[in-house]
Amino acid sequence: MSVNRRELNDHTVIINEETVPFLAFNSLKDIEWLRCGFSTRLGGVSKGCCSTMNMSFSRGDNPDDVHENIRRFSKSAGFLPEQIVMPHQCHTTNVRVVGKDECGCGVFKPGCTEEIDGQITAEKNVVLYCMGADCVPVFMVDINKKIIAASHAGWKGTINDIVCSTIKRMKSEFGSDVEDIKAVIGPSICMECYEVSADVAVPFIEKYSGNNGNADNVVRPAGKENEDRDKYYLNLWEANRINLINAGVDPKNIEISGYCTKCHPDMLFSHRFHGDNRGVNIGFIFMA
Repeated sequence: MSVNRRELNDHTVIINEETVPFLAFNSLKDIEWLRCGFSTRLGGVSKGCCSTMNMSFSRGDNPDDVHENIRRFSKSAGFLPEQIVMPHQCHTTNVRVVGKDECGCGVFKPGCTEEIDGQITAEKNVVLYCMGADCVPVFMVDINKKIIAASHAGWKGTINDIVCSTIKRMKSEFGSDVEDIKAVIGPSICMECYEVSADVAVPFIEKYSGNNGNADNVVRPAGKENEDRDKYYLNLWEANRINLINAGVDPKNIEISGYCTKCHPDMLFSHRFHGDNRGVNIGFIFMA
């Protein structure tokens, strides 16, 4: 499947860099039955603002180009396009369990109409997609029972704790033990690039003051003294790390990829950098 690997930082590598690249995570590399990664904007056929590896049909891109991108990317990452389950993400905390019956949804057959931001499966070769262009993909793996999940956490999903909702469903549906869960907080926007207004920042300050949190690590004023005090920097990586810990995941089992979408606009699509005229990245996870 993979012909080359190059370290991007201590947590993230780029694979198949010269052909159709994707990012992968060091903390999961030794789980032989697992495949998990994140697309780049390179190696596809889309044109204009979606160039070249746009993975979404909702950006005004040519559908034939999107299908070709999916075909190329799937081959590089080691799965079939027919195995993909593409959710209808709407910044909720809704979670669903999927299996082979849902494979192909959103790609070759009508997609899910229900608003879903977390997906779980216990079946092999069911490829869970998580789409975004700054939002945080959170991948979770029960390494004992072989249950996998992917959650989409923008600021709304983070403050409302989509990862906790996902882990609760892993426990209720499959009896997952949080001690067996490993998690990766995937490529997404970093704190230095994510400026928000007070109406977004204040709920985070209130939520992450105490209860395993440190609000200073999650929210920081953006303006200097006597400047605009209504702007803040928001750390979605740290907020989701705290959410995972509060759900019972061992901090040693949590990896932050540390790779920012906005810092790397030539490699990744970023809403904050490119605006609304852009393509979409995808995270994926499946059991081979």
